[in-house]
Amino acid sequence: MAYAPLEVTKPTTAGSPTPTRQQSIDDTRENIAALRDLLVASGVVQGFDFSIVVGAGSNAEPEQWLYKRGVEWIKLVLTWGTTGGEYGQVVKTAFYYSSNSGGVYAGMADDAGKYVLTYTYDANGYCTAAVWGSTP
Repeated sequence: MAYAPLEVTKPTTAGSPTPTRQQSIDDTRENIAALRDLLVASGVVQGFDFSIVVGAGSNAEPEQWLYKRGVEWIKLVLTWGTTGGEYGQVVKTAFYYSSNSGGVYAGMADDAGKYVLTYTYDANGYCTAAVWGSTP
């Protein structure tokens, strides 16, 4: 059986002949599996280009990561640790989405309003926890 890649144009009700209900269900299931596989294997989704925004940071510790596909942009705003075991590590990541090429961003919040991941490190620099919150 051939691998079913992510197809952002599916499922659809358009076309000739019109897809059956079962075909739409199968397309949805295959897309969910493809997204799962992409995220597990690489942490990214095919079709999104990556770049950094250095800002007041550096190439080693940029202020933002950007993932772009057409007008859809995902922005990760990074906060870097400055002391102890967190030094040089990302201690907070805020996730944002834009549907207009970065003109306006909204937090990628869940039902509880959480869109910021805060990491905790021990004295050796090992990540010991990550907790979702709503404070960037």
